[in-house]
Amino acid sequence: MHNKPPVILLIIPNLGPGGAQNVFRQQYEYLSQHYTVKGCVFNWNGTDPTQWSNTITSLNVPGGANTLQKIRFFLQRIVRLRALKKQLHVSISISHLEGADYVNVLSCTGEKKILWIHGTKKFDAAIRGWVGYVRRSWLMPWLYKRATRIVTVSKAIAQELKESYPSLKNKLQTIYNGIDYLHIQQLKMIDVGQDYQALCKNHVVIVTHCRLALQKNVAGLIDLIAASMKKKLNVKWVIIGDGDLRDGLTQQCDQLNIDYYAAWKHETWNENQTLYFLGYQSNPFPFLSQAKFYVMPSDWEGFPLALCEALACALPVMATDCYTGPREILAPGEYVLPLVKESERAQYGILMPLITDQSLAMWVEEFSTFVTDINTHRHYAGIATQRAQQLSLEKSLEEVREAIHSVLYE
Repeated sequence: MHNKPPVILLIIPNLGPGGAQNVFRQQYEYLSQHYTVKGCVFNWNGTDPTQWSNTITSLNVPGGANTLQKIRFFLQRIVRLRALKKQLHVSISISHLEGADYVNVLSCTGEKKILWIHGTKKFDAAIRGWVGYVRRSWLMPWLYKRATRIVTVSKAIAQELKESYPSLKNKLQTIYNGIDYLHIQQLKMIDVGQDYQALCKNHVVIVTHCRLALQKNVAGLIDLIAASMKKKLNVKWVIIGDGDLRDGLTQQCDQLNIDYYAAWKHETWNENQTLYFLGYQSNPFPFLSQAKFYVMPSDWEGFPLALCEALACALPVMATDCYTGPREILAPGEYVLPLVKESERAQYGILMPLITDQSLAMWVEEFSTFVTDINTHRHYAGIATQRAQQLSLEKSLEEVREAIHSVLYE
């Protein structure tokens, strides 16, 4: 392997919107400057293949609609990926997201394997039932110990893996996701139109951007919006993002009598509405930068780039102290403390309990203070970009390169 240029294969289920997909893109572009880099997706769902070079290969295997199909397609992915690895003479395979991790390990042709872990396993509510039990108790420990290196995007994830699977201790390394701060400063200057500009000029706008998925707990955020309406604050709420839950979320708004605008319904913009669903935006930064505050309601995370991007746009942030990531971003040096039960004014933002029926009243009170206390706003807005610049993309990618070098020649 040392006598020929190393070939690195990056693997991910798909290249649709998402934090892991963003990290994949960053690594692909950066590592291509230093190595022979190829990419692999299970299928092109969620993206246009013409946006990518011909060095990205699709296995053309769907996900499957039932258990038998899922098993058949899973095995098919293993067979096709193994053939691709042999064809490319891969030196290191790097997989992103759990499904890709399994296929990566099981398709091994002798290459070294790095598994990039983007989220908590212990606290992921989507890992449930008998399938979740099999994943946690059998697949993860058996397959993960066959990896050469396991990179986690937060120290808390590394800690939970170390506690759950002690045999992985010497394989673990943490590399934070990074953001391109200067590029964000350029992107946020793009015009977003008069309607949104007027909304931000005439009202206090609170913004959230995320996939409309279970872990993001947008439903909890909508409960907060309904509860905070009783305070009669002059605020507007903006949610940027799309996902499978969007119809259920608008139905929740109807039930709670929240007047909303939804971009996918092709409605007429009305500045008198309370909540604005803007749908997926390829460039969310102008929307973020013109808002006043940022709220992240997630039930669990990995190392949320969305929170870092809000800081890069100089937004004061209020985030759930969920597993994992927000505490490491807003309170550097802390990562394995129990979830807060009360609001905590951390170094770079406010950490809050998960949004539940029990914590909702606390959220309303803290939020009301958050948006009306000018001193708090100025303090956190003034130091937000300082933290964002510490989490630089350049530093993250250099650590990625060092990790690959050490795996190649260890």
